[in-house]
Amino acid sequence: MMQFDSILASVREQVVPTPSERKKLDDTVKELQLLSQQVTSDLHFKTHILHLGSTSRDTWLRGDIDIDIFIQFPRSTSKQDLENYGLEIGHKILPDGHEEYADHPYVKGTFNGFKIDIVPCYAITSATDLISAVDRTPLHGAYLSNQLSEELSTEIRILKQFFKGCGVYGSDLKTQGVSGYLSELIVILFGSFENTIEEMSKWVVPVRLDLNGLSKHFFESPLTFIDPVDPSRNVAAALSPANLSRIQHYSRELLSRPRIELFYPLSMGSITNDELQAHLINRGTSPVAIIFPTPNITEDELYPQLQKSLSGISDLLTRQGFNIIRCDVFSNSNSVFFFEFSSIEIPSIERHDGPPLSSQPHASAFIDKYTKTDAYGPFIDSDHYIVERFREFNNAITFLKSETIFTARIGPDIENALQTHYDVLSESELLNLTTNFGTHLHSYFNPTL
Repeated sequence: MMQFDSILASVREQVVPTPSERKKLDDTVKELQLLSQQVTSDLHFKTHILHLGSTSRDTWLRGDIDIDIFIQFPRSTSKQDLENYGLEIGHKILPDGHEEYADHPYVKGTFNGFKIDIVPCYAITSATDLISAVDRTPLHGAYLSNQLSEELSTEIRILKQFFKGCGVYGSDLKTQGVSGYLSELIVILFGSFENTIEEMSKWVVPVRLDLNGLSKHFFESPLTFIDPVDPSRNVAAALSPANLSRIQHYSRELLSRPRIELFYPLSMGSITNDELQAHLINRGTSPVAIIFPTPNITEDELYPQLQKSLSGISDLLTRQGFNIIRCDVFSNSNSVFFFEFSSIEIPSIERHDGPPLSSQPHASAFIDKYTKTDAYGPFIDSDHYIVERFREFNNAITFLKSETIFTARIGPDIENALQTHYDVLSESELLNLTTNFGTHLHSYFNPTL
């Protein structure tokens, strides 16, 4: 384990903040707290200013600083007043900030070069008093302050960096990975980074973890970690099955072949037109892309809709008889549904099995339905009636350009965008994607574990 230990020592040196970084953070937090107190001093009710998140409990990674300032309002405050006052306070603290939305709006911006969130919430003492989901965050902070030590904080930093290397760090709906809070709880449960890796390498899905061992709630998730401050909540709810698999795989890799590269994500280059053409020739497939303007909604609204729409259109294509080798979605200012077909063209006819001869009433209806149509048959194959009927579409591009695409399961904002305008690209037109989606295409055609 000498190599393993030396790798951890190296990572430790790189993730623990420097003294100068700590001082700048501490000074900034004091400024923000003072400014917050000034801004809220004239309110006709009392608020509490709380510094929360990883920077408050010393589990943040060097160079990756987010400062979360929570403004606690009395429970008697109406939701509308909390939103209005919360945004007003946030904009006074961060004049150049912008609004984002969790359970309710909050202000996000920068201060002294750091990323800042100013979040309104209700003051509660128990999860049973929850009014909005963010009300739990102060409870998380209080719980962790009684659990963490300097040694554990360092172990948590190493785990967070490992999750970054796996590409699974972040519980947003784009990443569908592991939150900072979940990382902290896992290390508290297992006691160290090394123990955590050992445990994760042996996980058999579904996995259920509970620090208190008292929760009777069950969740249909690949990983369940019961929130110690709210037994009705699964902290790992955002983690996708694929990302849990990555965690298991890379944990085994680290134990069997320790190497520092596992802690740092691969830097993907951008594909060139020549490389894209080479892949298309080598694979012998027929890719087609749908490109459309990305709706102006938050990422946590966008990515579930993109995934739902990709799945819905893929299912419809499959039901139409088209064979999809693989598909993916890319997004920036425009979004792309990328389908790789074994062939764009399929036969004009499809076999359609009718009822068995033994089912006389259904058999008669089947014969009546297809007699005098352009279908081949009806005829008998073994003990069933059969027809070979003409497809509505035998070309994937024609199908994707038709109104039939809107019979698929598509997210509402994606459907509005597609109804407004979209283009279908194939063959040499796909080269137009390399400018804005070169990195995405490079990842697609160079898949890694």
